[in-house]
Amino acid sequence: MNATLRLWDGYKHTSPHLREAVVELQHKLTSHGLKTSADGFFGYGTQELVEQFQESKGLVVDGVVGPQTWSAFNGTTPPETYLFETTYERRNPDLLKQLVVARKYEDDLYQAAIHAGVHQSVLFGIGSRESRWGLGLTPPGPHGTGDFAKRSNRKPFRKNSTPDDGGGFGRGIWQIDYDWHEFARTGNWKDASANIAYGAHVLRDHYEQLRREVKLDEMALLRASIASYNCGVGNVMRAIVSGKGVDYYTAHRDYSRDVLSRAGWFQINGW
Repeated sequence: MNATLRLWDGYKHTSPHLREAVVELQHKLTSHGLKTSADGFFGYGTQELVEQFQESKGLVVDGVVGPQTWSAFNGTTPPETYLFETTYERRNPDLLKQLVVARKYEDDLYQAAIHAGVHQSVLFGIGSRESRWGLGLTPPGPHGTGDFAKRSNRKPFRKNSTPDDGGGFGRGIWQIDYDWHEFARTGNWKDASANIAYGAHVLRDHYEQLRREVKLDEMALLRASIASYNCGVGNVMRAIVSGKGVDYYTAHRDYSRDVLSRAGWFQINGW
């Protein structure tokens, strides 16, 4: 399966391991009459040509080379969009409340999904599991905190670090961890747009790291990436190597399964 590619892939400061994949993309563009140098750097010029190609094929013009665009390049049948199974009732009252809140961030989630290379419903599922889209935070809303675990049970990123407002260690809608992410200590984590964008960035970084380290099919890699958002890439790798399943070290040992179940609920409710 071809790698999902986007602006700045192939560069040393982002994803140098994708340079060969970018070269392949640039060869594809040239073979379809959109001539470009095959330097392995996905810059603005390459993005513009990708968008021209997507428009010519009637695809979503987003500049991201995912399964649909690769299929158009290769002349193959595009894969079906994942439809996630859900165990939640369609009229689940709590999820319906969350849906109302989540719709406020539709544009932010669209952009975040492009960056992370996942379906929007996955991001809805993470926001639901992490904070019930802010409804489960103290105080409720994007500026709230959660995860009131005792520090004695945690391994802090910085010694002697202390939440500045006496709240929990998770920050905002996507519960960015105070100890492990500078963004949660100094960034604009109370802004929902910034919080969602940062969380999507973390998810994508975990996906790319896992793709380099382990051989998994696309769905298994997605589940591993989601699980790592909760317990870290190292723990997910440890679980895979020991044959325990990607959720073994996640909260309640069901994080990725539950996130995708929530994603499935959002899909049947219009997402």
